[in-house]
Amino acid sequence: MWFTIVVLLSAISVVAGLTFHRFWTTREEAGATILYAELLKKYAAWLALRTIRTARKASPKNWWGVVKALPLWRLPILEKWLYIGLYGSFAYLAASGFFFAIFVPRGLFGYPLVGHVMAGGIFAACLAVIVIFKGRNFISVPKPVNLSPALLDPWKMGITAAQVKLAAFWLFVLAGFLLALTALVPMLPLLRTSGQKFMFEFHRYNALASLVAAMVFAGLELFESGRA
Repeated sequence: MWFTIVVLLSAISVVAGLTFHRFWTTREEAGATILYAELLKKYAAWLALRTIRTARKASPKNWWGVVKALPLWRLPILEKWLYIGLYGSFAYLAASGFFFAIFVPRGLFGYPLVGHVMAGGIFAACLAVIVIFKGRNFISVPKPVNLSPALLDPWKMGITAAQVKLAAFWLFVLAGFLLALTALVPMLPLLRTSGQKFMFEFHRYNALASLVAAMVFAGLELFESGRA
């Protein structure tokens, strides 16, 4: 029950954060608004309008057009299939894991569990290769921090969308590593019942962390490509 609540609150928070970022960077009056109450009213009106427009455009044909326009299909053949393996396995892991965790009291079992284990292996292998060959693209040297009262003001901390995207990538990598670890260790004769239960819960929350990181990264990436 608690895990379901945490999942829902996390998903709502991420969607709210991503939509507010889009609102904040696409509306001139948002940047000029000083009063938070006025800003929130403008954001609510913008979000309602965007939701209505998106709902009207929602159709299998339009969604398929979005998928076909992704930069993924223009990558070299090996790199393209590497990312397809990562995205496809992660999508199945997230769908099967969270569906059974939220809606099936028994948890994951049967053929979906077999598929979950197989997808986990593909995901871990693809993620490792991507980190080795692409990880350097997500490393930046932070600027020196000046100790001042401005650090307490979230609007003056200098956190950019690019920095958030980098953090989301490495959170996704860390969570992916811990997911593989918490899936493999319980298979060894090392833990008692309490240890197995802890690993199970730790695995679930790492899955949530990876999902949140993926949502943030994908949301910022799609927003930036849409503006280009």
